Amino acid sequence: MNMNKLTLALLPLVAVLATGCGGDDGDNGATGPAGVAGVNGTNGTDGVDGTNGSDGINGNLAVFTVQLTNLTYAQPFSPAAIVLHEPGFNTFIDGESASLGLEQLAEAGDPSGVMSEALAATQYLDAVTTDGATPPKSIGGATTLLVPLLDVDDLRLSLTTMLVNTNDAFTGLNAADISNMDVGQSISFMAPSWDAGTEANTETADTIPGPAAGAAGGGGASAGFSAVRDDLFDLVHFHQGVVTNENATDASKEGLSSSILTEADRWDNPTARIVVTRTR
Repeated sequence: MNMNKLTLALLPLVAVLATGCGGDDGDNGATGPAGVAGVNGTNGTDGVDGTNGSDGINGNLAVFTVQLTNLTYAQPFSPAAIVLHEPGFNTFIDGESASLGLEQLAEAGDPSGVMSEALAATQYLDAVTTDGATPPKSIGGATTLLVPLLDVDDLRLSLTTMLVNTNDAFTGLNAADISNMDVGQSISFMAPSWDAGTEANTETADTIPGPAAGAAGGGGASAGFSAVRDDLFDLVHFHQGVVTNENATDASKEGLSSSILTEADRWDNPTARIVVTRTR
């Protein structure tokens, strides 16, 4: 038989064998394990802090500081009443009767009455008291006061403080002119001592509130303000100074036998320096 014919004759048989004897599909392989999670990314760096806001300012206000210096050898100053005001208000006037507030300050070292009188005045702008007494030969801390800018062109300063080893002596300023000060400018005032004229200058332990009276067994609240005005003069006037008990037994010399004050309690004028500075 021809080879070509034999090939053609065998083809159907091959096809049948191929169909009937096909192989099975293989099983699917097992699923592999899950992959490991990736490492977290690094945190980003913090942002730069914001800048601080600007400090606030005192608006349309001028700012002043007042500093009191005690120039005496042994006279402590009481807390001082410091007032900024317009013209027309006076804490005291030479040759006129002291107000009740001034009497309380000059006899007992209490500035509250002067402060109340200032607050009630139409010319009032600002007022403060110093923080405690100002010892002899010392400079007190700076005290701050504020006034509207519109009022700096006609501004006055008043300050009163008691010499506490006395009956009714005080020092300070009455309506000192500090108009139109420039920012950064300072003005210095030298102040003498005044007698309120409300209490006789007996210099006794039971009429003086200061430490000199305390050392002699008196002083304190019982030696403070008295509503009775026993100084016959009864007018504010320049203080001549204390007499003291020095030479009290010598009739030819000055001396006051009732006095508990010594020569250390004397003073020369001026007794105080007041420095006012405009800081804004």
